[in-house]
Amino acid sequence: MISGKQTISTYVVVLDGGTVETLELTAAQAEGFECLTCKAQCSNGAGAFQPVGRIPSVGSVFQCIACLGGAR
Repeated sequence: MISGKQTISTYVVVLDGGTVETLELTAAQAEGFECLTCKAQCSNGAGAFQPVGRIPSVGSVFQCIACLGGAR
């Protein structure tokens, strides 16, 4: 399922705190299946996801705990 969502498109992302960024993301990242930074799929521990924003009319976007605070 995730392998079929690797097409890259440009999305307007409203990050927590109100910052708006235009990012090139895979469909899997935009739909919340992969981390915004490292593209890892959600797991346990440092791989667990935390919501960091949303894409209007698409849904929430996430980063894994290991990537939080890192550069996008």
